[in-house]
Amino acid sequence: MKKTGLFKKKSFRYGTYSFVITAVVIAIIVLINTILGLSDISKRLRFDITQDKMFSIGQQSIDLVKGLDKEVEIYILSSESSYSNLLVTEVVDQYVVHGNGRIIGPHYVDLDKDPTFISKNFDPDQVKGINSGDIIVRCGNNTRVLSNQDFMEISYDYYGGAYVTGLKVEQAFTSAIKSVTAEKINTIYFVSGHGEYKSDDLSQLRSALSLNNYALKETTLTVPVPEDADVLFFPSPTSDLLGSELENLLAFLERGGDAVFLFDVQSTIQDLTNFNEVFSRYNLQLNYDLVNEFSQANYLKENWMIRPMVYMSDVTRNLNPDQLFIYLPMSRSISVMSTNKDNLEVSPLFGSTDDSTAIDLNTGVQSMGPFFLGALSQMEIGTSNHSRIALIGNCTFITDTYMSELGDNGSRYIVSTLNWMQERVDDVMIPAKSLDQPPLNMTEQSRVFVFILLIAVIPLVIIGTGLFVWIRRKSL
Repeated sequence: MKKTGLFKKKSFRYGTYSFVITAVVIAIIVLINTILGLSDISKRLRFDITQDKMFSIGQQSIDLVKGLDKEVEIYILSSESSYSNLLVTEVVDQYVVHGNGRIIGPHYVDLDKDPTFISKNFDPDQVKGINSGDIIVRCGNNTRVLSNQDFMEISYDYYGGAYVTGLKVEQAFTSAIKSVTAEKINTIYFVSGHGEYKSDDLSQLRSALSLNNYALKETTLTVPVPEDADVLFFPSPTSDLLGSELENLLAFLERGGDAVFLFDVQSTIQDLTNFNEVFSRYNLQLNYDLVNEFSQANYLKENWMIRPMVYMSDVTRNLNPDQLFIYLPMSRSISVMSTNKDNLEVSPLFGSTDDSTAIDLNTGVQSMGPFFLGALSQMEIGTSNHSRIALIGNCTFITDTYMSELGDNGSRYIVSTLNWMQERVDDVMIPAKSLDQPPLNMTEQSRVFVFILLIAVIPLVIIGTGLFVWIRRKSL
């Protein structure tokens, strides 16, 4: 009788129900954790709630790895227990998940336990500078080495101090995968010998080009242009071509080569006759002047710091000039000649407004705008070949100094120009993911409300709920 009475008590029944429900909930939680603990499932069932999707890859990268017909291996030269870059491992996992079995890895290699691994597998002559902590992406015999520096977008303050402003993990891996699986890598030769910028002045641009699967080399025009050259890059020549250099340049262009010419405002009165001889063949002319902009929406602080109008073209079609705006500090104008040539197609790239002026640095004569500040030209060669050039009246905008102060959008226009030249129409530069955190702006009333909510309302609700449960259980 006493046992039967015990079973009939409400407290016993409620206690039993509570025990059963608690046991079921715990069992479900254990089951869910067990399922999610499985490697493949945990990599697929994930939510990236960071503002810029820092731990995820974009659709362009997903489409790339889904379409692979070759296997790509990823090696991390570190023991798994000591490798601490969570962002890299999370991103690599996403490439593996979407790669349909074509992306293999990551393989962790502890060089302390296997010190000859690099020389045996990747660098027998020890000339590639591969170090512990680097990541190697390999497809067949093609390899690409990534270091932590490749994952960071770095800017510099007024005193020359460096700081990280963004992360380029996805950009680096997508570029590496494209590079090792490509049938051919386009090669850009930076030309020197005419007072051009040094490599150290253009390190951010060169990094962007490398990350977009371009091989970078150096040359002069005192010798014929190398056979593997696809594009010649002239970063602000200050002196003219010699006769033999002109011949070598024209020979390269006439066989279908492409070239990018960027000229700053001249500090000397030397005529660039041979350069203009090249440009005239493409219906373009480089002017000896300085352009000033007076439309307030199109300059920054000074009239010579021009925010150019961006013309629609094959180069700018995939770029948004309202977001990827650039400034051209102290620019010269480009003229499009009126001569009609059936085998030429010329289009403007950058320009100034009607409220701009150009001062001829020889005569001091001032002309009214608008002016072209950059132009593109394509020459058909025969029935199946062509040569393309870009002529821009500014080069300072792609130097490290200016991109550190005003952003790296200039490099995106250069990459897009090169993609147009090489007909890489499916290439879009993946931007770095910014580390900037937008400030939380709150009114005085909002701050008071949040304060009362956190200090009073929420604690009282918790206390009240606890009291209600305690009183309820006591009455059972």
